[in-house]
Amino acid sequence: MSLDEPLVTQAWVCKGKGEELVFEDITLPPLKASEVQLDIQYCGLCHTDIHMKDNDWGISNYPVVLGHEGIGVITELGDAVKNLKKGDTVGITWIRDSCSSCGFCMQGRENLCAEGYQGTYLGSNAACWGKVPYNETGGCFSKIMRIEERFAIKLPSGLAPEVACPLICGGGTVFEAVVDYIESGTRVGIASIGGLGTAAIKFAKLFGGHVTALSRSDSKRQKCLDVGANEFYACLGNPDAMKELSGKFDLIIDTSPANADIGPYMDMLKFNGTYCRVGIPLANDMAFTFSYIPLIFTQKKIAGSIVTGTTRMKRMLQLAADEHKIFEDDPEEWKTEIVSFDQVNEVMGKLQEGKNDKSYRYLLKW
Repeated sequence: MSLDEPLVTQAWVCKGKGEELVFEDITLPPLKASEVQLDIQYCGLCHTDIHMKDNDWGISNYPVVLGHEGIGVITELGDAVKNLKKGDTVGITWIRDSCSSCGFCMQGRENLCAEGYQGTYLGSNAACWGKVPYNETGGCFSKIMRIEERFAIKLPSGLAPEVACPLICGGGTVFEAVVDYIESGTRVGIASIGGLGTAAIKFAKLFGGHVTALSRSDSKRQKCLDVGANEFYACLGNPDAMKELSGKFDLIIDTSPANADIGPYMDMLKFNGTYCRVGIPLANDMAFTFSYIPLIFTQKKIAGSIVTGTTRMKRMLQLAADEHKIFEDDPEEWKTEIVSFDQVNEVMGKLQEGKNDKSYRYLLKW
């Protein structure tokens, strides 16, 4: 096999909006000097993959090979690769490339690349985050990937794939906000407790935060306390219950993908507090409003956060490896479930319909 030629491999491909994935041959472009080639072993199923399959955010191109929580073993190296070797186990994230020369990229914060990072499987409909032809690359639902060395993150030893894969996307998403806003003693509310919320509780605690889990019902109370939350309130969606928490938090990280009135969340913040949104609503329900007077006079902040760059990704994965018991010891029904890749359409349906009662996450295995 010549590395400077296109490579035919197999992948699960979404050929149109809302369509089930089909298993078929795809052709990868020649391996660049700065790229590595890897055999994908596992890939986490993220709800973002479903949103992109269904074009919920209006940024999808088709056909598309989804998957951005991948783990694989390097089999080939481009001539300019310096820091990785054949046999290394690496993680593949939401980002496959960036300009590498702006201030943020030089810090390893490629998620803030001045030119817009290149999403792992994003195409032209994603504006500056989809600059290369989407069908030349694709994501981790492929048996083989070729990707820039910088974005193949070598995994710490001892980090199990069922722990690492969900952290590579969802964990990085909340870790970015945790690093930006939390220090010892920060009073933080984590709103909406799914996969993102669970990871946020754990990281916020590791950074010294006083963590309160916020949910709609009491059903997750004990599990949230078991994974590290100091307090729990079943208040979301109930304006009166939320009002009782007025001025309680320095920070709220909202992981919900559903749009909601931002006012009750802002009321729960202390003066100079921050509401940080990481969950993305549907394209037809993106807008929110808030009055300038309370924003200005209380100096509260409304922020967004999305994924993380290579520097913080490596830091997060090492932290998870060092504190592996925290990330492995979830309640049984919250543990990641490993399934074969040929079940991808079935588990996508379960996740979309909320029928994955035994797990927040599925891990697909080749």
